Amino acid sequence: MRVVIAAICAMLALSAWAKPADVAFDGQSYQPTFENAERGPDGTGHPFVEFTLPGETVENWTKLFAYHDFADLEVTPDQAAAALGDVVKEQNKDANFAIMDVPGGEEAIIDFLTWTPGSNVMEFNVFKYVRAREGNGLIALQYAQRFNPNDLDVMAFREFRKKAVEEMMRVDPAPAQAHFAPKTRT
Repeated sequence: MRVVIAAICAMLALSAWAKPADVAFDGQSYQPTFENAERGPDGTGHPFVEFTLPGETVENWTKLFAYHDFADLEVTPDQAAAALGDVVKEQNKDANFAIMDVPGGEEAIIDFLTWTPGSNVMEFNVFKYVRAREGNGLIALQYAQRFNPNDLDVMAFREFRKKAVEEMMRVDPAPAQAHFAPKTRT
């Protein structure tokens, strides 16, 4: 009986999270594909939702959008972006990143290009950090795209990067903030 009650409580806890709406980014629609609603058993990790293009999955995506909930992160958006830049450099010393302060200090954007040594696939990411709607912590919005470096020359990549960062600046964080608002959790 206890097992049945525990299973029902777990199902109710997961159902308390409303399925997020599709996300539009750069003229394409991304559908929610995977959600991690809680931290791991060892206390690591964070809640997030990943969105992929129709026909793609979290295993085979070429373009991905995500919401991240850093409820316990007690830093400013600028500090979070700088910390992510440090992690990028730790994982790939040759990777580069740029941080853009958004006027007012309420948001920060970081973008970076990285790759696994020996791989012919590069991954471009742009994150936007904002304060959570309620309570402490931050919410991050992420756009990522994988590509073969032979498919873009330097000038084309610069234009692609500029466009992706500008698009992220325009993305309204309210849906992500609402999704992770404390009242939506049990």
